[in-house]
Amino acid sequence: MGDDGTGLAILARLKTKLAGGNPAGLDAADDENSWRPTAKRGPVDQVADPGTIAPEIINGVGFVNGGTSGLELLDTIRDAERLLVLDSVTGPGQPGDVVVLVGDQVPRLVKSKLSPHQVGLLDLLAAAQLTGHSPDTVAVVGIVAQSAELGVGLSPVVADALVPATEQAARLVADWTR
Repeated sequence: MGDDGTGLAILARLKTKLAGGNPAGLDAADDENSWRPTAKRGPVDQVADPGTIAPEIINGVGFVNGGTSGLELLDTIRDAERLLVLDSVTGPGQPGDVVVLVGDQVPRLVKSKLSPHQVGLLDLLAAAQLTGHSPDTVAVVGIVAQSAELGVGLSPVVADALVPATEQAARLVADWTR
Protein backbone atom coordinates (compact mmCIF):
# COMPACT_ATOMS: atom_id res chain seq x y z
CA MET A 1 0.00 0.00 0.00
CA GLY A 2 2.35 2.68 -1.27
CA ASP A 3 4.45 4.23 1.47
CA ASP A 4 3.58 1.39 3.84
CA GLY A 5 6.59 -0.32 2.24
CA THR A 6 8.91 2.18 3.91
CA GLY A 7 10.06 -0.18 6.66
CA LEU A 8 11.09 -2.83 4.16
CA ALA A 9 12.99 -0.26 2.08
CA ILE A 10 14.91 1.02 5.13
CA LEU A 11 15.52 -2.58 6.25
CA ALA A 12 17.04 -3.54 2.89
CA ARG A 13 19.35 -0.51 2.95
CA LEU A 14 20.38 -1.04 6.58
CA LYS A 15 21.20 -4.70 5.94
CA THR A 16 23.24 -3.73 2.88
CA LYS A 17 25.09 -1.03 4.84
CA LEU A 18 25.92 -3.31 7.77
CA ALA A 19 27.10 -6.02 5.37
CA GLY A 20 29.61 -3.52 3.95
CA GLY A 21 27.68 -2.71 0.77
CA ASN A 22 26.44 0.57 -0.64
CA PRO A 23 22.78 1.15 0.29
CA ALA A 24 22.61 4.01 -2.21
CA GLY A 25 22.96 1.31 -4.89
CA LEU A 26 19.42 0.12 -4.13
CA ASP A 27 16.73 1.75 -6.23
CA ALA A 28 12.97 1.91 -6.60
CA ALA A 29 12.89 -1.48 -8.34
CA ASP A 30 14.42 -3.04 -5.24
CA ASP A 31 11.75 -1.37 -3.09
CA GLU A 32 8.95 -2.52 -5.36
CA ASN A 33 10.23 -6.09 -5.37
CA SER A 34 10.95 -6.30 -1.62
CA TRP A 35 7.31 -6.91 -0.74
CA ARG A 36 6.91 -9.92 -3.02
CA PRO A 37 6.56 -13.13 -1.04
CA THR A 38 8.93 -16.01 -1.55
CA ALA A 39 8.10 -19.61 -0.81
CA LYS A 40 9.95 -22.87 -0.48
CA ARG A 41 8.39 -25.91 -2.10
CA GLY A 42 7.65 -29.03 -0.10
CA PRO A 43 5.51 -30.33 2.72
CA VAL A 44 4.48 -27.63 5.17
CA ASP A 45 6.28 -29.28 8.09
CA GLN A 46 9.56 -29.20 6.14
CA VAL A 47 9.32 -25.59 4.99
CA ALA A 48 9.24 -23.69 8.29
CA ASP A 49 8.11 -23.82 11.86
CA PRO A 50 4.98 -21.63 11.65
CA GLY A 51 5.46 -20.36 15.21
CA THR A 52 9.02 -19.14 14.73
CA ILE A 53 10.51 -16.21 12.88
CA ALA A 54 14.26 -16.69 12.72
CA PRO A 55 16.40 -13.56 12.41
CA GLU A 56 18.91 -13.08 9.63
CA ILE A 57 22.25 -12.27 11.31
CA ILE A 58 24.59 -9.70 9.75
CA ASN A 59 27.70 -8.67 11.70
CA GLY A 60 26.13 -9.76 14.97
CA VAL A 61 22.85 -7.90 14.39
CA GLY A 62 19.62 -9.87 13.92
CA PHE A 63 17.14 -8.69 11.29
CA VAL A 64 13.51 -9.79 11.16
CA ASN A 65 10.91 -8.72 8.64
CA GLY A 66 7.95 -8.52 11.00
CA GLY A 67 5.63 -7.27 8.27
CA THR A 68 2.10 -8.05 9.32
CA SER A 69 3.14 -10.73 11.79
CA GLY A 70 1.49 -10.77 15.17
CA LEU A 71 2.02 -13.02 18.17
CA GLU A 72 4.62 -15.07 16.31
CA LEU A 73 6.98 -12.13 16.92
CA LEU A 74 6.65 -12.40 20.71
CA ASP A 75 9.60 -14.77 21.19
CA THR A 76 11.76 -12.63 18.91
CA ILE A 77 10.91 -9.50 20.88
CA ARG A 78 11.37 -11.27 24.24
CA ASP A 79 14.83 -12.47 23.15
CA ALA A 80 15.95 -9.05 21.90
CA GLU A 81 18.30 -7.01 24.05
CA ARG A 82 17.54 -3.97 21.91
CA LEU A 83 14.70 -3.56 19.39
CA LEU A 84 14.70 -1.19 16.43
CA VAL A 85 11.42 -0.89 14.52
CA LEU A 86 11.54 0.49 10.96
CA ASP A 87 8.20 1.64 9.55
CA SER A 88 6.15 4.29 7.84
CA VAL A 89 4.51 6.73 10.22
CA THR A 90 1.64 9.20 9.96
CA GLY A 91 3.29 11.98 11.94
CA PRO A 92 4.49 14.14 13.54
CA GLY A 93 5.77 16.20 10.64
CA GLN A 94 5.30 16.44 6.92
CA PRO A 95 5.48 13.63 4.35
CA GLY A 96 9.11 12.63 3.91
CA ASP A 97 10.22 13.72 7.39
CA VAL A 98 12.33 11.17 9.26
CA VAL A 99 10.99 10.39 12.74
CA VAL A 100 13.19 8.84 15.44
CA LEU A 101 11.72 7.78 18.78
CA VAL A 102 13.79 6.13 21.49
CA GLY A 103 12.85 4.64 24.85
CA ASP A 104 10.14 6.59 26.63
CA GLN A 105 9.18 8.35 23.39
CA VAL A 106 7.91 5.12 21.81
CA PRO A 107 4.65 4.90 23.83
CA ARG A 108 3.64 8.15 22.15
CA LEU A 109 2.69 5.88 19.25
CA VAL A 110 -0.54 5.16 21.09
CA LYS A 111 -1.39 8.81 21.69
CA SER A 112 -0.49 10.20 18.28
CA LYS A 113 -1.27 7.11 16.16
CA LEU A 114 1.97 7.17 14.20
CA SER A 115 1.85 3.76 12.60
CA PRO A 116 -0.83 1.47 11.20
CA HIS A 117 1.00 -1.39 12.99
CA GLN A 118 1.19 0.33 16.36
CA VAL A 119 -1.46 -1.64 18.22
CA GLY A 120 0.22 -4.92 17.39
CA LEU A 121 3.66 -3.59 18.28
CA LEU A 122 2.61 -2.06 21.57
CA ASP A 123 0.61 -5.15 22.47
CA LEU A 124 3.67 -7.30 21.79
CA LEU A 125 5.88 -5.03 23.89
CA ALA A 126 3.36 -5.15 26.74
CA ALA A 127 3.10 -8.96 26.50
CA ALA A 128 6.89 -9.26 26.56
CA GLN A 129 7.04 -7.00 29.61
CA LEU A 130 4.37 -9.05 31.38
CA THR A 131 6.47 -12.18 30.90
CA GLY A 132 9.47 -10.44 32.42
CA HIS A 133 11.48 -10.60 29.20
CA SER A 134 11.43 -7.40 27.18
CA PRO A 135 14.11 -5.45 25.31
CA ASP A 136 16.23 -3.08 27.40
CA THR A 137 15.83 -0.44 24.70
CA VAL A 138 13.20 0.09 22.00
CA ALA A 139 13.48 2.61 19.18
CA VAL A 140 11.50 3.47 16.07
CA VAL A 141 12.90 4.99 12.88
CA GLY A 142 10.26 5.90 10.35
CA ILE A 143 9.38 8.24 7.54
CA VAL A 144 6.14 10.20 7.50
CA ALA A 145 4.03 8.67 4.73
CA GLN A 146 2.49 10.64 1.92
CA SER A 147 0.26 7.90 0.55
CA ALA A 148 -1.11 4.59 1.77
CA GLU A 149 -3.21 4.01 -1.32
CA LEU A 150 -3.37 0.55 -2.84
CA GLY A 151 -0.37 0.10 -5.12
CA VAL A 152 3.28 -0.82 -5.20
CA GLY A 153 6.05 1.72 -4.76
CA LEU A 154 7.01 4.57 -2.50
CA SER A 155 6.05 8.17 -3.18
CA PRO A 156 9.00 10.29 -4.39
CA VAL A 157 9.15 12.34 -1.16
CA VAL A 158 9.40 9.18 0.95
CA ALA A 159 11.91 7.56 -1.41
CA ASP A 160 14.08 10.69 -1.09
CA ALA A 161 14.11 10.25 2.71
CA LEU A 162 15.38 6.65 2.65
CA VAL A 163 19.06 7.64 2.85
CA PRO A 164 18.72 9.86 5.95
CA ALA A 165 16.40 7.33 7.60
CA THR A 166 18.91 4.54 6.94
CA GLU A 167 21.70 6.71 8.38
CA GLN A 168 19.64 7.34 11.53
CA ALA A 169 18.98 3.60 11.92
CA ALA A 170 22.66 2.78 11.30
CA ARG A 171 23.71 5.30 13.98
CA LEU A 172 21.43 3.67 16.53
CA VAL A 173 22.72 0.20 15.68
CA ALA A 174 26.34 1.44 15.85
CA ASP A 175 25.72 3.01 19.26
CA TRP A 176 24.11 -0.20 20.49
CA THR A 177 26.87 -2.48 19.25
CA ARG A 178 29.88 -0.58 20.57
